[in-house]
Order: sequence, then structure tokens, then C-alpha cells
Amino acid sequence: MNTTPNVPQKPDLPHFREGPDPPVPRARNWRRWTAALILLAAVAASLFWGARHRAQEGYFGMRVFPAKAAYDFQLTDQNGQPFQLVTLRGKLVLFTFGFTHCPNFCPTSLTELAAVSRRLLPAQRSRVQILFVTVDPRRDTPEALRQYVPYFDPGIVGLTGSKAEIDRTVQAYGADYAIDHHPGNDPDVYSVNHTTYTYVVNPQGKVELIYDYDQLKQTDKIAADVGRVLDAPGN
Repeated sequence: MNTTPNVPQKPDLPHFREGPDPPVPRARNWRRWTAALILLAAVAASLFWGARHRAQEGYFGMRVFPAKAAYDFQLTDQNGQPFQLVTLRGKLVLFTFGFTHCPNFCPTSLTELAAVSRRLLPAQRSRVQILFVTVDPRRDTPEALRQYVPYFDPGIVGLTGSKAEIDRTVQAYGADYAIDHHPGNDPDVYSVNHTTYTYVVNPQGKVELIYDYDQLKQTDKIAADVGRVLDAPGN
């Protein structure tokens, strides 16, 4: 009879090898890097959109985040004098593109912007300048602007210039325009299709807000935005 006790067998221990670990296959490395990059991108996007959402809170206009340096256009005002945007640093600028022969959008936009100005407190109004930048320099001479713009508000400044500088300005602000001339018509008889955004450049010279055409009728909300930008630290 075998009286040898049953001795439990020791489990196999991990085999520790001396020297460096074997290299991880390249495919596995690639997958790990890809997963890490996707995770980082997701975190960055979440932080960005969260910050952008917080920046938009309380504003009626579309907040440009982060605020973008405004293109420093160099044009000619309605009195025939050189005009440069940088000369308005320290003021809030509201401006839109248009042309004096515009039958509806431009007169409405200027009427609403003038109403915004009237809603501001006197101290605020002294720190705000409204500009009307033509996209029809062929017909909109300084004299034409001088006869047109003050009808809406004597404080509005009309601007014209070379086609090249107008084009640079339009492009810099993400706007667009196109001449609509019908064959057979007089060369000076045409319309201009153009974007109808209104831009807010803060006193530091950065584009901070953009309004579409339909928003302009809510002048009380735009005036509130203007006051908030003026009261922001650094402005």
C-alpha cells in the first residue's frame, strides 16, 4: 500500500526572462498611437466647444471665438478723405457692405443700425462708429455716398475705394458680391448681389460679433450686445 501523501502540485510560475522585453509589434504600436490621438482630439474638441459655448452665452449676435484681428482696410470716406480702420481703435465699429442703388436690403440695414445707435446711452454712442462699405465703387463715388448715407444717420460714414481694395476687404471678412448686369443694358445699369452681414469690431480692433440680416430688426438686443462689449475688460 502506497502511503505517500498527496502533495499539491505547484502551479507553473511565469517565466521571467533576463534582458529587455521583446519589441511590441509595429501594428500594435500604430493602433495605440491612433487611439491616443483620437482621444486627445476628442478632449481638445470638447474643451474648445465648451469654451465657445460659454463665450456665446448672453450674446444675441454670433460670437467670433476666439476674436479675430480685423482686417485694417484703407479706403476713402464720403468727404474724399483717406480712411483707415485702425484710426478707430478704442471705439466699437459696426459695419456692413452694400451699395447706394440697393433697393431693399441696404436701406433696411442702415435704418436698423441707426436705430441701434439711438438706443445707446450717450456715453456709449460716443464710443461707437457705424460704417457703410460699398461693393459698387464704379458708381458709389464719395459724392454719391455723401448724398446717400446721412439720410439714415448723420453719424454714419460711407466708404469707397479702388476695386482691388474693396475686393480685399470683402474677402478678408468672408463676404461676397457679384455684379448682375443684363446684356444690352447701359453699362451703368446693373444690380449687385452681396452678403448682408453686419460686423462688430471691438475697441481692441478684433471682430467679435456678426449679425445676419434678419437679426438686425431686433435693435434692442443688438444695443445690449454693444453695451456688453464696451463694458468688457480691456475695452
